Amino acid sequence: MRVKMYAVMKTQAVITGSKVHDVGYRTFLLQKALRYGLLQFDASNELIRGMSKVVVRAEGEPAIIEAFSSCIRSEYPPDAIVSDVSFEEYSGYVISTIDYMHLIQVEQLSKGIHAIISIDNKQDRMLDKQDQMLDKQDQMLGKQDQMIQKMDHMETSITGEIKDLRTDLRSYIDRKFSVMEQDIQQIKVKIGLM
Repeated sequence: MRVKMYAVMKTQAVITGSKVHDVGYRTFLLQKALRYGLLQFDASNELIRGMSKVVVRAEGEPAIIEAFSSCIRSEYPPDAIVSDVSFEEYSGYVISTIDYMHLIQVEQLSKGIHAIISIDNKQDRMLDKQDQMLDKQDQMLGKQDQMIQKMDHMETSITGEIKDLRTDLRSYIDRKFSVMEQDIQQIKVKIGLM
């Protein structure tokens, strides 16, 4: 059996831009590496001298590396803003594409776990605030009940006072009419009508 030997080429690309992190760039590049059949590939987000960069390393047959390099120059994730793509020779170790894929999966799971914990913490804070709001509503309802009781008491008191005023007014009017009738009778007696 004859083992086919092929030439191996390594390259490193540095992708620079104002928006190359948090746009799915490494996953985008991984997908391209798998399509081109690269057996060795990795990509990392780096901040070099204040600039966001994606550093890509690939190893494989020269024709595949050239095709992959051409793709890196011309294709970007939809939300990426790229200002420069530069290439240089690379002689270091390049992880296998499959191992890199596993690393990306673990990284994404870690982000997911962090997001779930963050959501859980926010939900706890929201529930605490909701409990505080319910306590305040209970206090307001208690005060409202007290006001209603006071209003009921006032209504009862006012109704009683009105009844008393009516009784007093009727009594006053009755006394006045009685006095007026007596005065009229005295006037009639004096003028001889009676």
